[in-house]
Amino acid sequence: MRRVARRILRPVLPLVDRPTVGRLRARAQRAFEEKSFHTAIRLWMRGVDVDDAESAFRLADLYQHGYGAVHRNPARAAAWYKFAAERGHAESQLRLGRIMLFGAAPVSPSEKWERTVRDEAAAAATSNALFAATPKIEKDTAEAVVWLEQAAQQGLPEASALLGVIFLEGIGAEKDFARARQYFLMSADQDQASSQFGLGDIHYRGLGVEQDLAQGADWYQKSADLGHVRAQVAIATVYLTGQGREQDLERAAYYMGRAAEGGDVYAAYMYGRMRFNGEGGPVNIDRAETFLRRAAKAGHLPAIQALAAFYSQGGLVVPDLREAANWYQAAAEKGDVQAQFTIGRFAAEGIGINVNLGEAARWFLKAAEQGHEVAAYNAGVFLSSGTGLPKDVAEGVRWLEFAAENGVPEAKVKLAELHMKGTSGTPDVGRAMNLLQEASDAGDRTAKTHLAMIYLSSNHGPRDLGQAEKLLLDAANSGFPEASLQLGHLYSGQFDQAVVRPDQAMRHYLTAAETGNVVAQHIVGTLLSSGQTTAAQLSQAVEWFRRAAEGGFAPAQFQLGVFYCMARGVEQDLEVAVRWYEMAAANEHKMAMYNLGVMLVKGMGVEADAARGEELIRQSEVVPAANAPKAAPASNG
Repeated sequence: MRRVARRILRPVLPLVDRPTVGRLRARAQRAFEEKSFHTAIRLWMRGVDVDDAESAFRLADLYQHGYGAVHRNPARAAAWYKFAAERGHAESQLRLGRIMLFGAAPVSPSEKWERTVRDEAAAAATSNALFAATPKIEKDTAEAVVWLEQAAQQGLPEASALLGVIFLEGIGAEKDFARARQYFLMSADQDQASSQFGLGDIHYRGLGVEQDLAQGADWYQKSADLGHVRAQVAIATVYLTGQGREQDLERAAYYMGRAAEGGDVYAAYMYGRMRFNGEGGPVNIDRAETFLRRAAKAGHLPAIQALAAFYSQGGLVVPDLREAANWYQAAAEKGDVQAQFTIGRFAAEGIGINVNLGEAARWFLKAAEQGHEVAAYNAGVFLSSGTGLPKDVAEGVRWLEFAAENGVPEAKVKLAELHMKGTSGTPDVGRAMNLLQEASDAGDRTAKTHLAMIYLSSNHGPRDLGQAEKLLLDAANSGFPEASLQLGHLYSGQFDQAVVRPDQAMRHYLTAAETGNVVAQHIVGTLLSSGQTTAAQLSQAVEWFRRAAEGGFAPAQFQLGVFYCMARGVEQDLEVAVRWYEMAAANEHKMAMYNLGVMLVKGMGVEADAARGEELIRQSEVVPAANAPKAAPASNG
């Protein structure tokens, strides 16, 4: 382009001399503003021909930004900047220094241009013609420093600030804190915010100088007030911690908020937390959520974790478990081990998302691989049972052993269960009892109960009723309902008639029933309604049956059906009886299926449906006694 321009302009070159360069620049600038780019280029080229650095700088800008008909070309821009820089043009020295400091990638065709060219060969040829002259510019810190120093000596504060950063952070050069401080000082008094921030870092952190928190805070403050975002974060932290300034949460919130508005991700996270906790100002949940989301969407893990907790725990807001699951998933995908465990639990239990045992197993394994003990236990359970994963007992045992070795007593209980069945085909009762004893000694209530059941069994050697009773009492006294249930069985004579103690049996059954154990609730109801009973006892029995029935226990559902049919403890209500029989029958309770079938055949409490009734009676496989009246529901449970 320059050679063409010179051929065109050669006849008039003698007319262009120094006094007229100013007019050429003015005309070129007007042409540029009017978007007459070719005219502007022609006039700037005439300026270049008389060594005008400003004209070369303007041409460099054209190639740097790709104005008008000129394609963006960092290499040509650098060449023109160098032309002007060599002639003392300070801004060109600064621009060239930046290019050499960071380098420049070659320009490629735009996606829009590529979509307009269908023929690949033609596209390649055109691309080569248009963009071949845009070579990559390699970084050259030494040359960058040369040009930046010349610009700094001419008073450009940006150049001295950039030199300070180079030597403070060691960008392509050895760190030199003294030299960095020298360059920062050259421009700090000219309201150069980045230089003031650099000086703040040097003094606050004691980089090459004696640490001075107060002086560092002074420089941070000056820079922050000029709008430097990192300085705003720094001075906010100073006010937050009270190191270098007296603690002032209100000012901390002010500067953190400014930095957050300025786009700093960490500041958005911190400001969101401060608004949520009411630090430095009133609680503002909307702003807290806004800024936490802003940081989280930028991938800031602590913000993602905070949002997950925000939506799952509630407190000042109603919990939103679906939203919580989304953020736990995001944190899990970024490698957060606790989030991996939590999203695994959500997927296993259907919290905020649909139940997906495969996903649950996948996340438990990922967390286990990072050393999460409880996740390892869950992974072991899933693998050993084939839940959500192909069954692999050996791999499951490996994870369970890891969990057991790292303090998860439930893992020892599960391992004991597997050894009782035989992890490799042969039961190992000794190993199982050792594991249960270890967990029991550590205070695990389930282990005590399981170990007691082994002592009560005659399948694994002589019974030890005394040891079993001691273990069950220990577990029951610590509030374990299963142990109370088993004590009820023990004292009711289910294991040995020699230890029958009816009052103690009832006491332990009641304890288990009151904690929600449906089996114990059903037993209490049965005991209260057996033999000679008062109306009050029958009424109490009905309530215990109802609690077990509402907990989904089919025998209790069946028994309520019988009570409503026979008016025991309640007024007779055949429709209610049918509803309870329906529930128990849906749970495959055989006698409930039989009684419901009879009531359907006879139309008792329900519209008669002989076909369905006969089918239920057939499926129940119940053979009534020869003298039993077929019109009346059977009442034995």
